[in-house]
Amino acid sequence: MDRRTFLAGMGGSALTARLGQTAFSAASPADSSTGVASAYPERVFEREGVRVTLGEIRVVMRGPMFPTLARLGGDTVMLHAHAVEEGGPLAAIRSEDLGATWKKADAAITGMALNTFRLASGKCVSIHYETQPIEGKPGWRATKRWESTDNWKTVQGPLADGLLYVPPDTHKADRPKWFHGNTVEFPNGDLLAAMQDFRTPSEFSTFVSISKDKGLTWEFLADVGSLQNLDDSEGLTKTGWTLWGPCEPNIVHLGEGRLVCIMRLVNDDSNPLMAKPSDTYRDLSYTVSGDGIHPGDALSPHAYYTPGPPSAPLAIAYSRDFGKTWTRPTPMGQARGCFPRMAQSEGVLALTYGGLAYPRWGNCIAFSADAGKTWTGEINFAPFLTTGYTDILAVGPKKFLCVFDCTPPQPWKDHAAHWVGALDVTVS
Repeated sequence: MDRRTFLAGMGGSALTARLGQTAFSAASPADSSTGVASAYPERVFEREGVRVTLGEIRVVMRGPMFPTLARLGGDTVMLHAHAVEEGGPLAAIRSEDLGATWKKADAAITGMALNTFRLASGKCVSIHYETQPIEGKPGWRATKRWESTDNWKTVQGPLADGLLYVPPDTHKADRPKWFHGNTVEFPNGDLLAAMQDFRTPSEFSTFVSISKDKGLTWEFLADVGSLQNLDDSEGLTKTGWTLWGPCEPNIVHLGEGRLVCIMRLVNDDSNPLMAKPSDTYRDLSYTVSGDGIHPGDALSPHAYYTPGPPSAPLAIAYSRDFGKTWTRPTPMGQARGCFPRMAQSEGVLALTYGGLAYPRWGNCIAFSADAGKTWTGEINFAPFLTTGYTDILAVGPKKFLCVFDCTPPQPWKDHAAHWVGALDVTVS
């Protein structure tokens, strides 16, 4: 595929801006607050009448990947990332000024740090993503968590007294049940967690569970999405990609029981769609050699690959009754790839996602002002080779903190080349 055609389709790069295919204006290359010129300066975009300012990209971690954010008390933000391969130990940094500056921190927890949050009471909680079946108790599974009463300065755990109940007749005990989404707290104190089930070894589904005791005990509430109830009347997912089924869910409570859930569909571990190989390359920031692509065994180490066809779309579903019932998930028109994350501020809903094509490349952001019904055109805020895992937090009025990783090449073993980036995003 021609590089210019591909980048124009992905949106948001400086090249396509110069070609006149993307509304883009770059701020002057002013120095940052430290007086040091940024390699990735501030940029301004227009999308459907929305002005979006992307602050300079700051490199905040070297080596780790798969970053996740947690907004705790005051201006405290925790950023966790995998220090080595996916599923390995975590590294952590801490900010006391909403991401403007950082310092090293003790990770204190294991897993993926996806469900790390602060309760209205002030207690901070992190729930391990894995659960384990309890022998002799059908439907019941053991969980573990960590807690802090001093804003994550000291952490207690792992606490292994937690429980999850899922219906054993519909959710088989021998398959994993993961807290692989996020958790929101309702005004009455109930917690709702977006979770991931394995219907088969290669097919996921999404459900939500509820806790009425601050995360100690969880109970299945409702199924959200599976390949069986996916509403794809327009065939948006019929592009040749293998589908996982709705997974990696992220939910936002918009108020009064209205919820939005966005989920990943693509399985790029199985027969990913790729561009035609070349025996030359122009730029390794978006090109990978055959021996640098997972699994890569069947590819020539002397061939080079740029990003292939656009990835499968994300899926979206809605609830109006605090998660008890959901609309059928539908494919999104533009958003695609993996690991969608959302945040809201003053009626603006921001969505990030990454892995726009294979090899995984690019990380995007889009916005909605109508509770997720319609979305602006995307902005590719980090056009790098990546895991595709981003995260985002609201840190002020229509202001967000966003993180992503740059992880060349795709098998993600060259950790000396990996870094995690952060940037502020402001909407006006």
